[in-house]
Parts: sequence; C-alpha cells; structure tokens
Amino acid sequence: MKILLLHPGDTFAHEYSNHQWDLVVDLGRAPRGTYEDWHEQAACPVISIYDYAAEIDDLYYLRQLLQLGIGRVVDQCGIDWWDIFSLEIASRIQRAVLIERLSKHLPLNCDLYSTRADPVAPALQRLLGGKVTCLGSRMQSVGRRLRRQYETFFQLGRAELLQLFEDKFDADHAIRRRFGGRRPKSGQPVVLLPSAYVNVTRTALAYAELLPNQQFMLVAARRNGYPRFAPPNVTVASLTPYFGAIDKHELTSLRESWERLKTWLIGRATELKTAELVGCFASGYAPFQWGLALRDAWLRVFASERVTACLSADDSNPNTRIPLILAKNRGIPTLACHHGALDFRMAIKVNHADAYLAKSEMELDYLKRFCHFPTQKIAVAAPPLSTLRRAISRSTRWLVFFTEPYHGYGWRTDEVYRDLLPRLFSLAQNCGLRLVFKLHPFESIKRHREILRRVIPKNATQIDVLAGPPTEQLWNNTRLALTVQSSTALECTALGIPVFLCAWLRDSYSGYVQQYARFGTGHVLESPEQIADIPQVLEKREKSSHQRANSAAIDSQDFAQLLSGACFLPLASNA
Repeated sequence: MKILLLHPGDTFAHEYSNHQWDLVVDLGRAPRGTYEDWHEQAACPVISIYDYAAEIDDLYYLRQLLQLGIGRVVDQCGIDWWDIFSLEIASRIQRAVLIERLSKHLPLNCDLYSTRADPVAPALQRLLGGKVTCLGSRMQSVGRRLRRQYETFFQLGRAELLQLFEDKFDADHAIRRRFGGRRPKSGQPVVLLPSAYVNVTRTALAYAELLPNQQFMLVAARRNGYPRFAPPNVTVASLTPYFGAIDKHELTSLRESWERLKTWLIGRATELKTAELVGCFASGYAPFQWGLALRDAWLRVFASERVTACLSADDSNPNTRIPLILAKNRGIPTLACHHGALDFRMAIKVNHADAYLAKSEMELDYLKRFCHFPTQKIAVAAPPLSTLRRAISRSTRWLVFFTEPYHGYGWRTDEVYRDLLPRLFSLAQNCGLRLVFKLHPFESIKRHREILRRVIPKNATQIDVLAGPPTEQLWNNTRLALTVQSSTALECTALGIPVFLCAWLRDSYSGYVQQYARFGTGHVLESPEQIADIPQVLEKREKSSHQRANSAAIDSQDFAQLLSGACFLPLASNA
C-alpha cells in the first residue's frame, strides 16, 4: 500500500498527482472542498491527520499525560520546569497522540512517501515497519526554507521584525541588558503586573484602573508588552535591565534532570514515546539557559521592589507564569485571569493562583463544566473595560471578518482563505457592504495583502485590511461580522452587531464555539455554504432564548481584598 504524507507546507501539486496512491494523508488541515478537489486528482481517499482528534476528550487525556512529569525537574526556587515547558510542547504531544491513532488505521509494512523531511514519517515507520521515501531533495528543502524566511521578513513590519530578532537572537537579553538601566527603587508597595503581549497588558491595565489609589507596576518581558498609554497609578518598566548571568552548575543539573525525566516519561505512555520520536523532548524544547535567565530576572524584580500582590493575565506563557509562581512561593497573594474570553489550557495546567478571575458567567461555566476547575478558586470579576459604544447610522457599511492565526490550529492558511474569500466578497456585494478584514494581533497587514492578491486577485483592492486594537470607528461602521472563535464575538454581541461563527474552522480541542453557542454569542455556521444564507438568517433573527455571556464587573473593595489576600469574594460558588 502506497501512502503519501503531505507536509503542511506542500499542496497536492501536479508532481504528486502523477503518481498512483492508495491514500493521501494531509499532515495539516484544509477545508472539505480542498480535499474533494485533491480526491479527484489523486483518485484515492484524502484525509487529514486532524480527523483523529477527539476535541474535548483529548484535553483530558493530555492533562493525564502532562501530570506524569510533575515534580521531577524542580529547581532551588521551587519552579517545576516540566510545569513550565510542558505547556510549550503540549501541541506537539497532541500531535504525537494523532500519529499513534493514525498508525492504528494503517497497514503494517506499508510504503510511506513524504513530500519533504518530516519527523512524522520516521515515527510512523517505527510504529508500522516498512520503508520511508522522501520525495523532496535536499536542495528543495534548502530552497523552501530560504523562501519561507524571505516571506516572513517581507511580510512583517518593522516592529514585528525587531521583536522576532530579539526573541530569536537575544532571548536571554544578553545584548539588550547592556544598554538599559534599572529604575530607581521607590520603596513604594506595588502590585506586580507581568506582561509579554499587548492583549495581556490591556487586560492587566483594565484591572489596575479599578483601584486608582493603589500603585501598580507593569513589567514588560517583551517589547510587545509595552502599552501605548498607562493609567497614572501604573508604573511601566522593562524586565531587560534585571537580566544577568546564570549559575552554570544549576543549568547542568537541570539538564541532567530533564534527561532523566525524558527516560521516565517515554517508559510510561506509548504516546510520549512517539512524542520523543518526533523530537518533543529534545534539549531545544527545554531552553534552560533562557528559562533560568528569565527566572533570575524576576527574582531581581522581587528583590528590588515591594511587591504586595501579583496579577497575571496569562498564566500559561513562561514570561508571565514564572513571576506568578515566585510570588506564590513567597507567600504573596496571587491572582490570575485570561486576556481572552476563554482559555482551554485551564483544563490541562496546574493552577498557581490563589484566585482565578472569571470575566463572565460564560467563562465561569466553561471553567467549572469544561475545565473541571475548583469552584472555590474562582471569583467572578470582570475588569472595567472601556465602555463599548456604538452609534448606529447610515455610515454602518462594513462587513467585518475578524481573523485568527489559523496556522496555530494546524490549518493551511491559503486554503482557508481560498475557500472563504469568494464567499465573503459575494456576501458583502449582496448586502451592499464593504468587506473589511480586522487582523488578530499576531498577524500583519503585509501578509494579508499578499494573501488577497494571491487568492482573489481581481477583487483584492476592494477589500480593506485593518490592524491594531478595535476602535470606535470600527464598531460604528460594522453592520455585520464573521469570525471563527475570536473573543470579539462577545463584543459584537454586546453591541448588537450580528456575528456569525465559522464553526468548521474551529480548532480541534478548545470547545470555544460550542460554549459561545451555549450562551447565545453568535450564530453558528456549520459549513461554508451557509455563508450565502446569512441574509435570510438576518431577516428571521429573533431574540435568542439562550443564556447570555453576561459580565459581572467586580467592586473595587472586593478587588482590593482579593489583592490583599484577606478574602476571596465574590466567589463563584456564591454567584
């Protein structure tokens, strides 16, 4: 049996369709229409490795796998580095689970052909036997890598390029720390707000505005975490000046512990053995030199500032998870929340906060019912985000598609837009609206302009692309919105903007779309063909009888008590 493994960076091009295959397995994801076209070309079944994902149940299984490594690589400060790094490689472990499941549906000793070098192919060979043939040459591999790097640099703006350079070549701030000094010690009590991304900063500052007489200190671990503006009670500082040399002996010790952990894990679950085959546990996925430098930088922050509490608006990212753990270990009150509407990682990670702030009844329900998070640790406490206002007028003339980083879900971005763009443009034309793409913070205008020119060249100039935080102008001009699972669906619902969720493009694990639907946030579309039915749906739209994702802004006194550690009110169990 001849099986073609199609790398996510390749399409089923003419060179592959000239061969006879018994099965084509896409190692990425594409819309159904793409696979129908490839099926006609290949004259054989075409499937995706993501067909073997079991959405919600897979998160519970992933949690069991991750818990196996807890407590085995703990440093002198009480940081469990498996707890830190496992969240970074969780998606790769999920992929190993998919490889295991795929192997059980393939015959032993089959002939595997890979469009380019990919760790999935040798992993399947170890599981099934047979032989692997790589169809791509070494020169092709080099050419693709150079082209990908060129496209990355071409599509990113100046700020994104600088951030990319810093993350890749100066992760431990060895260069940057030589050019900046620390802020003078004030001796003033502060609530620490760690951040590494603009959305995290925005949420943290919204909570800080609740207590204008309380001093907060926002420390940005990355350039992207700096705010444009900050309330008067928030001091903004960079983490860079706090970096320094690390203990080489501790570095060696942790690396040795990691090797022992790896041996332990691959002997406990076949999926983790497969994860090791695809390189999940390589030293590059446990960057201890960077991790220790980051930990020590936060230790210097605690040593130089009177930190009375810590609020992390992203307790998954190492930059903002490590200070939360350090504060907890020092007996400092700790709060955590998520900068988006929901966070599926709450179903798989260890909680280190004294209280977790749920911003809505929908998030509270998600934490309890989906993530099985302990109710006594949840406080219903929405930040006082800037009041959404919308002036409905004749200028409300946009159909806005709120984008998301689909490649992060495994999707083939070009195929997603090739399926969506003609339908969205046709819908906008039929409704007499202008099609506007509002980009996710991780995406760039240059890249989307290039996608538009490539996918819908005749109409590319008739589509607008916007970046940056949502503005009053955006909300005023938006008559109709579509997205997949972006939290902007909540804002649209709050403003009375009809919003439709493209459920067929949701990620394989989070259950966000189902939760939105449960609370009446957005109208779910199950297929791209249903986009054409939106005008009829709008005509028949009535008030939904579903529960609503109501926010419950926290009282300033209750928030002050949470930060002091005096009590945990309002608790979710009392809500």
